Amino acid sequence: MSGEQYVIGLDVGTSTVRSIVYDALGLVVGTASTTVETISPQPGWVEIEPEQLWEKVVEVLRLSISKAGLTAQQISSLGISCQRATFTCWHKETGQYFHNLITWQDLRADRIVKEWNNSFTMKGLRLGGKLLHWITRQARYKAAGILRLHPGMVPMRLLWALDNVPTLRKAVEAGEAMFGCVDSWLLYKLTGKHITEVSNIAATGLFDPFTMQYAGWAFTLFSLPLSIMPEVVDSCGEHFGSTKPDILGQSVPIRAVLADQSASAFGSSCYRPGSAKITLGTGSFLDVVTARPHASMAGLIPLIGWKIGTETTFLAEGSVHDTGVIVCWAKSVGLCDNIEDTSQTVSALPSSNGVYFVPGFHGLQAPVLDSTASAGFIGLRLDTTRDEMLRAVVESIAFSMMRVVEGFMSETGSKLEVIVVDGGVARNDFIVQMIADLTGVDLIRPPSVEVSAWGVAGLAGLGAGVWGDREQLAKLREEEGDTFTRRKEWGGMEEYGRWVEACQRFTRWNTT
Repeated sequence: MSGEQYVIGLDVGTSTVRSIVYDALGLVVGTASTTVETISPQPGWVEIEPEQLWEKVVEVLRLSISKAGLTAQQISSLGISCQRATFTCWHKETGQYFHNLITWQDLRADRIVKEWNNSFTMKGLRLGGKLLHWITRQARYKAAGILRLHPGMVPMRLLWALDNVPTLRKAVEAGEAMFGCVDSWLLYKLTGKHITEVSNIAATGLFDPFTMQYAGWAFTLFSLPLSIMPEVVDSCGEHFGSTKPDILGQSVPIRAVLADQSASAFGSSCYRPGSAKITLGTGSFLDVVTARPHASMAGLIPLIGWKIGTETTFLAEGSVHDTGVIVCWAKSVGLCDNIEDTSQTVSALPSSNGVYFVPGFHGLQAPVLDSTASAGFIGLRLDTTRDEMLRAVVESIAFSMMRVVEGFMSETGSKLEVIVVDGGVARNDFIVQMIADLTGVDLIRPPSVEVSAWGVAGLAGLGAGVWGDREQLAKLREEEGDTFTRRKEWGGMEEYGRWVEACQRFTRWNTT
């Protein structure tokens, strides 16, 4: 290992693009970030303009290298962490995209989802899954027996695009279209290759983690064209190629690509089965490392953490989509200026005084799984204060994560001993402490809560030989963080139960 080696971690999120340059000691020597503009041309639609995202990526890469006082020639490797299940399609020859990036938050396929979920085809698929599980006892069929589609699944939104973008349909029929999520789009722009990394494509619903192949049943069932799909590659290696020389002034080897939550897990040193992390960001996620795909009856999703050669690491994930939306909404209506700075305000109150907030702007995720659920307050009175409403909003973030953790531990019979917590919202002490109180699990918050960039940079550095092994990586991040343990005097489980009841009151609302 040389002290003159440098690695870049590029984190392409839903709201922010961030590039961080690390030296061989894991220290940050240069950083740059910019915001991502989302577009909502219609209610429920959430898009990103692909060329604008590309320009922002190039901007932060160049600026971070400049701030580090380096040139691209001094960068040993680049790792890219990407938001998942956000996709576009483009022309094979010209590279011109047919539509904006349709993000993972987008609800335009809601009508298609409802039609399919109520169809005889899906009912037959569920029945078949139950029968096959009874005969074979294979876990993948167990999950198929309760399968319900939701708007966040890429197949549903891709089906919408094929039906509503005439130029895309025409290009598909002519064999001139390419599909890709954010990782594929950026790799295409950076290198000219049409490939996708396995943890990214596994989060789309188009790739089967049980067989480690494209999910043929999904392409057949929804009449999706397999011909437009990118080649699936491992998470680390030389197969990504290098950036085109004109982008950064010199070719930079790309040695790792990961989905954002996989990068966060890797950056949190969650290498072994049973290790877990929570990310509180635009969305909130619980990811637990598993030795094999976890077939869930409680709405947990079996994902691929990373694949390096013959080693494949899996994740069981529960998610809450609206954390970032809640934060932005709370700011927009004047409940707070910055959610990270609300700890002192809400901690000064003994409780929310019977007020509860249901965070269902985009429906409710596992274990409710109701895309028609709505958001709102319940329990308001004439003497309810603004701060009590704010506390109810903040509490809903912790309650939502409790529900996900509770679902995992109940379904698997496993007790999580420690959870690493990261993401911008994790800077709020009240939320993190409340999750520890609710779950009874110790939460560790590292000094830096932006872990995805470090995770993918670490993997890229391993691929380039900057670091020797994962143990060496973990030692570089052994700084003491903050530990949150359940308080003995805490007694808020009754409030959690009332909040769960409130969530049920807000289900099946947006049904028309």
